[in-house]
Amino acid sequence: MQSKNPILMRVETYADLQNPMSVQGTVQKSVMLTAIAAIVGVAIFFYAAFTANVTLAYAASMVGMFGGIILAIITVFKPQTAQTLAIPYALFEGAFLGGISFIFQLKYPGAPLQALLATFVTTFVLFGLYKAKIIRATEKFKAVVMSATIAIAIVFVVQLVMQLAFSSSIPYIFESNWLGLGLAAFVAVIASLNLILDFDLIENAAMQGAPKSFEWTCAISLLATLVWMYISFLRLIGLVRD
Repeated sequence: MQSKNPILMRVETYADLQNPMSVQGTVQKSVMLTAIAAIVGVAIFFYAAFTANVTLAYAASMVGMFGGIILAIITVFKPQTAQTLAIPYALFEGAFLGGISFIFQLKYPGAPLQALLATFVTTFVLFGLYKAKIIRATEKFKAVVMSATIAIAIVFVVQLVMQLAFSSSIPYIFESNWLGLGLAAFVAVIASLNLILDFDLIENAAMQGAPKSFEWTCAISLLATLVWMYISFLRLIGLVRD
């Protein structure tokens, strides 16, 4: 069966039946990228903490965020570059995680650890549900999750532009009220459900004989989802604390 996933469709013409990707290879690369991001994040977090350097934390979070977004966009449109950009992407994500975690730690002590725990628990639960075929990535499920993801992305881009250009914010939905909490919870749910899309992408790509290099694209996608989940839980915890 031919996949309708837009990312997978980009690599079907490059399929190498003699050296196809595998789920195991993708998992290994995902673990490696996650470990790199975690090491960099922890290093920046503790260096900023020991030196009380808030400026470094802000700089790391901004550079990491924009650098990661740029590299992620490139890999979506040019999957063949994923192998080259995978490690730099993990480094950017690590810088972003370390900086933003330190900033939240200053304002909400213990929040980064709680968000990390929530991310791990949610990941293992969703993986278990996916393997047990309780949750499946049907075409309707994909359409709903992808539509919600795009809508959330648009809202956050508008918010970012308003903050950088006008030092303002979208009213109510980014504040510590019930509407803001509702949006934060919704974002955390959609971010988590993107894991199911990642699991499905990896499984289908392996079944359809995608090239070995596509393992890097899947690993980048999985790391991006994990980072988004962590940040979503971090925001939600912060709003609840407020």
